[in-house]
Amino acid sequence: MGFTARIKRLNEKIVASTLEHYSNLNLGIEPNWHVIFLLLKEKGKLTVTEIANTLGFSHPAMIKITKKMNAQGYLESLKDPNDGRKTFILLSKKGKEALPAFEKEWSRIQDVLREFVCDSFLESLKQLEQDFEALGFKERYQKRFGPKPYTIRNAKPSDFKAIGKLMVDVYSGLEGFPKADEQPQYYKTLANIGDFTRKPGVELLAAISPEDEILGAVLYFGDIQHYGAGGTVTQEKNASGFRLLAVDPSARGLGIGRALTVACIEKARGKNHGQVIIHSTAYMKVAWKMYEKLGFERSEDLDFKQEDLQVYGFRLQLE
Repeated sequence: MGFTARIKRLNEKIVASTLEHYSNLNLGIEPNWHVIFLLLKEKGKLTVTEIANTLGFSHPAMIKITKKMNAQGYLESLKDPNDGRKTFILLSKKGKEALPAFEKEWSRIQDVLREFVCDSFLESLKQLEQDFEALGFKERYQKRFGPKPYTIRNAKPSDFKAIGKLMVDVYSGLEGFPKADEQPQYYKTLANIGDFTRKPGVELLAAISPEDEILGAVLYFGDIQHYGAGGTVTQEKNASGFRLLAVDPSARGLGIGRALTVACIEKARGKNHGQVIIHSTAYMKVAWKMYEKLGFERSEDLDFKQEDLQVYGFRLQLE
C-alpha cells in the first residue's frame, strides 16, 4: 500500500505541476500530447491503432486524446487511398508550425525533471514493468501458494476441434488484427490446427485445466522445415520454432503463455538445437514483452509480410 500510494502521489504532483506550467505559458496543449507530436513528426502518418500500440496507450484513450488534438487544429485525418476502412492521423499545418516552440519547451521541462528523476530510477522502473508483464501478481501468488491450475501436455486428436476454435476466437479478437473475411485461408489454418501434427517433428501442446478444458495451446516445430510461415525461416539450421500461441481470455494471468513458451524451449534443448525461432506482429505487444523477457531478440532477417500484415522475427540463442 505504501509503494502504490507513494507512486500515485508522485505522479499526481508531477502531472499537476506540468499542467500548471502549460497553463502559465498559455501553450494550449496537454502534457501527454508531446509523445504524439514527436511520434508523428518521426513517422509522418499513422493510424490510431498504430499510435496506441507504439506508445502503450489503450485504443479508447488514444481516440480521446487525438480527438482533443484535432479539435485544437494540431492534427488532421487522411483516408488510406488503398483501403477505405483505414484512416491515417498526421500533423496539420498548425501542428507543424507550432512544433519547434513546443520542442524547445519540452526540452526545458525534461532538463528540470532529470534533476529528480534520474536514469537509474527509470531503468529500475522499466525492469519492474517488464517483470510484472512477464509474470504478474496473480501468477506469482498462484505459483507459490495455489494449487496447480493446469498441466501442459500434447494435445489429443479429440482436443483438435476445441483448440481450433480457441485459435480463431483469440486471433479474431486481437484489436487491429486481420479478420476472417480479410484472410480466410489463415483462419482456415487456425481452425484446422491439428492438421499440422501429421508432419514430422510437429507437436501441438495444450494447457489443460483439472476439468479437462483447453486453456491455451501452441504449435511446436522440432523440424523447422515444416514451420509453414513466410520468409526465410525454413532455411535455418539447427533450429526449433513455435507458432500460433493462444490463451483463452478467461485464463489470462495464470502464466499459461509463458509455460507453453518454456515447454517449447525445453523441447528444443532436448533436441540439442542451438536456437528457437518465432514470429509475432505489432498487435501482440504483450507477447513481445514476454518473449524478450525470456531472452528472445528481434531478428530482422526473419521478417516477412503475410498479405498486408507485417510479421516480425525473433530468435532465442541456446548455445
